[in-house]
Amino acid sequence: MKSALLLSTALLASAAHADVLGLTAEAGSYATNDGEDFNSYFGLAIEHPIPVIPNFRLQSQSLEGNIGSTTVDTSYNDYTFYYEFLDGLLWLDLDAGITLRSIDGSIGSTDVSDSYPLGYASAYVTFPGTNLSVGAEYKTGGGSDADITDTTFKIKYQALYFGGLEAGYRKVEEDIDDIDGSAFDIDFTGVFIGAFLDF
Repeated sequence: MKSALLLSTALLASAAHADVLGLTAEAGSYATNDGEDFNSYFGLAIEHPIPVIPNFRLQSQSLEGNIGSTTVDTSYNDYTFYYEFLDGLLWLDLDAGITLRSIDGSIGSTDVSDSYPLGYASAYVTFPGTNLSVGAEYKTGGGSDADITDTTFKIKYQALYFGGLEAGYRKVEEDIDDIDGSAFDIDFTGVFIGAFLDF
Protein backbone atom coordinates (compact mmCIF):
# COMPACT_ATOMS: atom_id res chain seq x y z
CA MET A 1 0.00 0.00 0.00
CA LYS A 2 2.77 2.39 0.95
CA SER A 3 4.72 1.55 -2.24
CA ALA A 4 1.64 2.18 -4.39
CA LEU A 5 1.09 5.54 -2.66
CA LEU A 6 4.70 6.58 -3.23
CA LEU A 7 4.50 5.54 -6.90
CA SER A 8 1.26 7.48 -7.40
CA THR A 9 2.78 10.56 -5.77
CA ALA A 10 5.85 10.37 -7.99
CA LEU A 11 3.75 10.01 -11.13
CA LEU A 12 1.54 12.95 -10.18
CA ALA A 13 4.58 15.10 -9.42
CA SER A 14 6.06 14.21 -12.79
CA ALA A 15 2.83 15.11 -14.55
CA ALA A 16 2.64 18.43 -12.75
CA HIS A 17 6.04 19.44 -14.10
CA ALA A 18 5.40 18.19 -17.66
CA ASP A 19 4.12 20.31 -20.49
CA VAL A 20 0.40 20.10 -21.22
CA LEU A 21 1.36 19.33 -24.80
CA GLY A 22 4.70 20.17 -26.37
CA LEU A 23 5.78 20.18 -30.00
CA THR A 24 9.36 20.72 -31.16
CA ALA A 25 10.61 20.78 -34.74
CA GLU A 26 14.15 21.15 -36.09
CA ALA A 27 15.85 21.24 -39.49
CA GLY A 28 19.32 21.96 -40.78
CA SER A 29 22.43 20.89 -42.65
CA TYR A 30 25.21 18.49 -41.59
CA ALA A 31 28.65 18.90 -43.19
CA THR A 32 30.95 15.85 -43.24
CA ASN A 33 34.11 14.68 -44.99
CA ASP A 34 35.93 17.94 -44.20
CA GLY A 35 33.05 19.98 -45.56
CA GLU A 36 32.91 18.21 -48.93
CA ASP A 37 29.55 16.51 -48.28
CA PHE A 38 26.40 18.24 -47.06
CA ASN A 39 23.38 16.34 -45.80
CA SER A 40 20.05 17.63 -44.52
CA TYR A 41 18.21 16.64 -41.35
CA PHE A 42 14.87 17.32 -39.73
CA GLY A 43 13.12 16.20 -36.59
CA LEU A 44 9.81 16.38 -34.77
CA ALA A 45 9.11 15.63 -31.09
CA ILE A 46 5.76 15.39 -29.31
CA GLU A 47 5.59 15.52 -25.51
CA HIS A 48 2.58 15.06 -23.26
CA PRO A 49 1.78 14.98 -19.51
CA ILE A 50 0.80 11.28 -19.22
CA PRO A 51 3.62 9.70 -17.16
CA VAL A 52 3.24 6.05 -18.17
CA ILE A 53 3.15 6.71 -21.93
CA PRO A 54 6.49 7.63 -23.53
CA ASN A 55 7.01 10.75 -25.58
CA PHE A 56 7.79 10.35 -29.28
CA ARG A 57 10.51 11.80 -31.49
CA LEU A 58 11.02 11.33 -35.22
CA GLN A 59 14.35 12.26 -36.81
CA SER A 60 15.27 11.92 -40.47
CA GLN A 61 18.88 12.23 -41.62
CA SER A 62 20.26 12.01 -45.14
CA LEU A 63 23.75 10.57 -44.82
CA GLU A 64 25.58 10.30 -48.12
CA GLY A 65 29.22 10.74 -49.03
CA ASN A 66 32.37 9.18 -50.39
CA ILE A 67 34.66 7.20 -48.11
CA GLY A 68 37.78 6.57 -50.15
CA SER A 69 36.57 5.42 -53.56
CA THR A 70 33.30 4.01 -52.18
CA THR A 71 29.98 5.84 -52.36
CA VAL A 72 28.14 5.44 -49.07
CA ASP A 73 24.47 6.13 -48.33
CA THR A 74 23.23 5.18 -44.87
CA SER A 75 20.36 7.68 -44.71
CA TYR A 76 17.90 6.79 -41.96
CA ASN A 77 14.80 7.56 -39.94
CA ASP A 78 14.97 7.34 -36.14
CA TYR A 79 11.81 6.54 -34.17
CA THR A 80 12.49 7.31 -30.51
CA PHE A 81 10.25 6.60 -27.51
CA TYR A 82 11.51 8.34 -24.38
CA TYR A 83 10.67 9.64 -20.91
CA GLU A 84 11.53 12.99 -19.37
CA PHE A 85 13.32 12.39 -16.07
CA LEU A 86 14.08 16.09 -15.57
CA ASP A 87 12.16 18.88 -17.29
CA GLY A 88 13.74 22.22 -16.46
CA LEU A 89 14.39 21.33 -12.80
CA LEU A 90 17.47 23.32 -11.72
CA TRP A 91 17.78 24.34 -15.40
CA LEU A 92 18.40 20.71 -16.36
CA ASP A 93 16.64 18.54 -18.93
CA LEU A 94 17.28 14.79 -18.97
CA ASP A 95 15.59 12.27 -21.30
CA ALA A 96 16.17 8.57 -21.89
CA GLY A 97 14.53 5.85 -23.95
CA ILE A 98 14.91 3.59 -26.96
CA THR A 99 15.32 4.27 -30.68
CA LEU A 100 14.55 2.17 -33.73
CA ARG A 101 16.90 3.26 -36.53
CA SER A 102 15.63 2.37 -40.00
CA ILE A 103 18.45 2.65 -42.56
CA ASP A 104 17.53 2.83 -46.22
CA GLY A 105 20.75 2.94 -48.21
CA SER A 106 23.70 1.25 -49.81
CA ILE A 107 27.46 0.95 -49.59
CA GLY A 108 28.86 0.76 -53.10
CA SER A 109 26.57 -1.71 -54.85
CA THR A 110 25.58 -3.48 -51.62
CA ASP A 111 22.16 -2.79 -50.11
CA VAL A 112 22.31 -2.16 -46.36
CA SER A 113 18.66 -1.35 -45.67
CA ASP A 114 17.61 -2.65 -42.26
CA SER A 115 16.38 -1.60 -38.80
CA TYR A 116 18.44 -1.52 -35.60
CA PRO A 117 17.55 -0.98 -31.91
CA LEU A 118 19.50 1.71 -30.04
CA GLY A 119 19.53 3.10 -26.53
CA TYR A 120 18.91 6.85 -26.29
CA ALA A 121 19.91 9.52 -23.74
CA SER A 122 19.81 13.32 -23.89
CA ALA A 123 20.99 15.92 -21.36
CA TYR A 124 20.85 19.73 -21.61
CA VAL A 125 21.50 22.61 -19.26
CA THR A 126 20.12 26.13 -19.71
CA PHE A 127 22.22 29.00 -18.40
CA PRO A 128 20.11 30.96 -15.88
CA GLY A 129 18.94 34.33 -17.13
CA THR A 130 19.78 33.53 -20.76
CA ASN A 131 18.21 31.85 -23.77
CA LEU A 132 21.31 29.72 -24.27
CA SER A 133 21.51 25.97 -23.60
CA VAL A 134 24.17 23.34 -24.22
CA GLY A 135 24.01 19.60 -24.12
CA ALA A 136 24.56 16.24 -25.70
CA GLU A 137 22.60 13.37 -27.21
CA TYR A 138 23.84 9.78 -27.37
CA LYS A 139 22.54 6.69 -29.14
CA THR A 140 24.22 3.31 -29.20
CA GLY A 141 23.35 -0.30 -30.03
CA GLY A 142 22.50 -2.18 -33.18
CA GLY A 143 21.78 -5.73 -32.07
CA SER A 144 23.75 -8.71 -33.40
CA ASP A 145 24.22 -7.37 -36.94
CA ALA A 146 25.60 -3.90 -36.28
CA ASP A 147 27.45 -1.69 -33.83
CA ILE A 148 26.17 1.87 -34.15
CA THR A 149 27.16 4.91 -32.06
CA ASP A 150 25.70 8.37 -32.71
CA THR A 151 27.05 11.25 -30.57
CA THR A 152 25.88 14.86 -30.78
CA PHE A 153 27.08 17.97 -28.93
CA LYS A 154 24.73 20.90 -29.42
CA ILE A 155 24.36 24.60 -28.57
CA LYS A 156 20.88 26.12 -28.80
CA TYR A 157 19.99 29.81 -28.73
CA GLN A 158 16.29 30.61 -28.51
CA ALA A 159 16.26 34.05 -30.11
CA LEU A 160 12.45 34.13 -30.34
CA TYR A 161 9.77 33.01 -27.91
CA PHE A 162 8.89 30.07 -30.14
CA GLY A 163 12.22 29.23 -31.79
CA GLY A 164 15.87 29.85 -32.46
CA LEU A 165 19.13 28.51 -33.85
CA GLU A 166 21.18 25.41 -33.11
CA ALA A 167 24.68 24.27 -34.03
CA GLY A 168 27.18 21.67 -32.96
CA TYR A 169 29.38 18.68 -33.67
CA ARG A 170 28.29 15.17 -34.56
CA LYS A 171 29.94 11.78 -35.03
CA VAL A 172 28.10 8.78 -36.49
CA GLU A 173 29.97 5.45 -36.36
CA GLU A 174 28.45 2.42 -38.06
CA ASP A 175 29.91 -1.10 -38.14
CA ILE A 176 27.39 -3.06 -40.21
CA ASP A 177 27.45 -6.78 -41.08
CA ASP A 178 25.89 -7.51 -44.45
CA ILE A 179 23.77 -10.57 -45.14
CA ASP A 180 26.59 -12.18 -47.16
CA GLY A 181 29.02 -11.84 -44.25
CA SER A 182 30.72 -8.64 -45.39
CA ALA A 183 31.48 -6.03 -42.72
CA PHE A 184 31.40 -2.28 -43.32
CA ASP A 185 33.02 0.22 -40.96
CA ILE A 186 31.69 3.74 -41.66
CA ASP A 187 32.41 7.04 -39.93
CA PHE A 188 30.63 10.35 -40.59
CA THR A 189 32.05 13.25 -38.59
CA GLY A 190 31.37 16.97 -38.90
CA VAL A 191 29.50 20.07 -37.84
CA PHE A 192 25.87 21.03 -38.29
CA ILE A 193 23.76 24.18 -38.16
CA GLY A 194 20.01 24.55 -38.18
CA ALA A 195 16.90 26.13 -36.71
CA PHE A 196 14.23 24.90 -34.31
CA LEU A 197 10.67 25.71 -33.27
CA ASP A 198 9.42 24.98 -29.75
CA PHE A 199 5.72 25.24 -28.88
